[in-house]
Order: sequence, then structure tokens, then C-alpha cells
Amino acid sequence: MVNRHFLRQKVLQSLYAYYIGGGQSIEQQEKFMHSNITKLYELEINLFAVILEIRKLEEARIEEAKNKFYPTQEEANPNLRFVNNSFLNALDENEELQKSKEKLHINFSLTSEVLKSLLQRFRQSDSYTDYMKKDDVNFEDDKRIIVQLFKNYIMRNENLYESLCEKGFTWECDYDYVCQVVLQFLKLWQQDDAPQKTLPYPFDKSEEEATENDRDFTRNLFRNTINHSDEYEGYITKCSKNWDRDRLAFIDVLIIKMAMSEFIYCPSIPLRVSLNEYIELSKEFSTEKSRLFVNGVLDRIITELRIDNKIHKTEDDDALCFESTDNDKEAYSHYHSHLE
Repeated sequence: MVNRHFLRQKVLQSLYAYYIGGGQSIEQQEKFMHSNITKLYELEINLFAVILEIRKLEEARIEEAKNKFYPTQEEANPNLRFVNNSFLNALDENEELQKSKEKLHINFSLTSEVLKSLLQRFRQSDSYTDYMKKDDVNFEDDKRIIVQLFKNYIMRNENLYESLCEKGFTWECDYDYVCQVVLQFLKLWQQDDAPQKTLPYPFDKSEEEATENDRDFTRNLFRNTINHSDEYEGYITKCSKNWDRDRLAFIDVLIIKMAMSEFIYCPSIPLRVSLNEYIELSKEFSTEKSRLFVNGVLDRIITELRIDNKIHKTEDDDALCFESTDNDKEAYSHYHSHLE
């Protein structure tokens, strides 16, 4: 479920909390970090459950309309295509989803009005109308309408977002990411997938088959950055001459130290990949100037680490270069001059 870039974000946030918050041990902060990542699975299950709850509300609406004293012909003979949707049947029969829903005791009683409003808007959409009017539909048609329901109505509903995030306070900043994971999973679902189909999970489930599973990746990155902080400090000082160390942004220093941990202690990850990842983190969590500074310092640190024989990669990627626009290169040269 979780890609490595997302995991790096979580490690960086946890390192920042560890240093800024104070009071928590490495073990406590690491446990909290892994707990937050794992809890994303609960949000995922809630999102799947919302889809099925929409069908239940539609079934209830149809039944209520049929039981009127004077139902219309349409109400008395409703179109059941949506409630009989074959893709929804497959989702509802998924064994892992059933067990997880029961374990989490998911209840939408407090959000029923939100979901009813969502359903009403969905039923008024052109995509829903066209789907219900088709002469015949297949599994792909059934899947397509559910993907549209999720993408256009569930993912983008602010009231639903607020209701779900009240259940898990750590979900708020990761909501969009988990929605994208669920959306991609729905799109890739095949008609012949068995009820035992495995749902996306934050960490590798078969850890014994992974050379370096995601949980170990986050743990080692987090711990090595803290345990070798003083050693990394020496490299940063050496490779950022003419910069006042006290004026360097703390988050930039953390990003550089994380990158060094990955350079040294993750031999299976190519240097180019790591370098690009941490430049991207600097863009997301700091400033444009920080991106240039981080890139320049890391370039020099890589050279120093190689001289000290601290980098041992399984792939040869000596051809590291700064890939950007001409304007970026000019700005980079300017900032690089400060490092000399």
C-alpha cells in the first residue's frame, strides 16, 4: 500500500517530532511512527465500507419508496441495477474486508445524513443515469460506476472527510494518499479475483520474502539518523563552508542526515534514487532555496563518503548529475559557490 516516498515523509515527520517535542525515547517515537502508518489500514477499511454503506442506503430508499401508500410505477418497480452491482457483490464478499469491518466495529450512524446527501447527488449525475439506462451491463461497467462514485463523490466530500478523520486524528494529513491507494485498487480489481483477494496493507505482510521490508526500512532510517547524528554533523559542516551553521533550517539538516543514512545503510537503493527522493522532500517540506542547498550539500557529501569508503551500493550509479532547467542550474551554481 505505502510507497517508499511516503515512508520517508513519515520518518522525517517523526524525526522532527522526536527532536522538537522532546521527552520521548527513540523507542517510543518509533512505536508511534509505526502505529500511525499501520492505522492507515483502518482508514482504508472505512473507505471501502463507505462504498458498501452507500448501497445499503440505496436499498433502504428503494424499500421505503415501495412501501408508500401510493407509490409511483417507478417506485413500485424499481431499477435494481445499482444495488445488484456485480462489482459491489465482489467487494462485499471479500473475506479480509468482512473480518476487518467486524474487528473495527464500523458504524455509520453518525454520518448517515452525510452519506444520504452524497447518494442523492450521485443518483442525479449523468454517469449514474446513463449506467441505469443501459440495455445491458457487464462487470467492467459495474466496476466503472463504482470507481466514479468513489473518485467523484466519496473522495471529494468534505463532510465525509471530516467525519472519518474524527475517528482517527492522525488520518487527516494522509487522507488523500489513502484515497488514491483505494482508488487504484478498485481500478485494478478483476472479475476473476477470489474472495481471498488481499487488500493493500501499509507494511509488507510476507516479511520473510522481502530483502528489506518496509517496516525495517523505516526503523533503520529513523534510528540511524538519530544514532549517527553527530557523525553526520561533521560532514555537513565540512561540506557547507561559508554558511552559518546556526542559520541553516533545522528541517534541511534533518533531510540531509536522513539522506546520509540511506546512502550508507541502504545498499540496495541506488544513490541517484536516494538523492532525488531527498531533493523532493526538501521541496515538499522546505523552500526552493532549500532544494538547491540540500542538493549541493548532498553532492559534496557523496564525494566525501566515497573517499571514506562508507558507500557500498549493489548498483553502480556514479553518473550523478543535477538534472533541471537552465534557470535552476544558474541558481544552483550561485548556491554552490557559497559552499566552496
